[in-house]
Amino acid sequence: MGTWSEKSFGNDSAGDWIIDLCETPTLEFIRETLQASIDNPMEADYNQPAIAAAEVICILDGKIPEDYHEISHNLEPILATLKGQQFPNGLRALAVRCIDMIATDSELKELWEDQEEWLDEINSLKQRLAH
Repeated sequence: MGTWSEKSFGNDSAGDWIIDLCETPTLEFIRETLQASIDNPMEADYNQPAIAAAEVICILDGKIPEDYHEISHNLEPILATLKGQQFPNGLRALAVRCIDMIATDSELKELWEDQEEWLDEINSLKQRLAH
């Protein structure tokens, strides 16, 4: 797993997921990503894309993460497509549940256990999802 930052898009899995989202620009794909992480909590390769998916929900709400500039060139073209879709009931709640799980009981949490910066990023994401 290539990781260069504790930020949501600071890893290869998130970058690959953005490419997949561009190929399948649907809110259902975002939901499936979040659910896959919940179903596989001890797999960082599911956790990292789920964090990116939750960030996309925040971006659609206008709550832009600090590292957005790193992926904006890939994401900007599909934001209008995503915004034009009906936002599914429960999607935001699923994202909150997923991020809570990642923060408390996941392989990703174990990998970042001693890094306070990562937990700060996760908490920031949870706050942006909740408001």
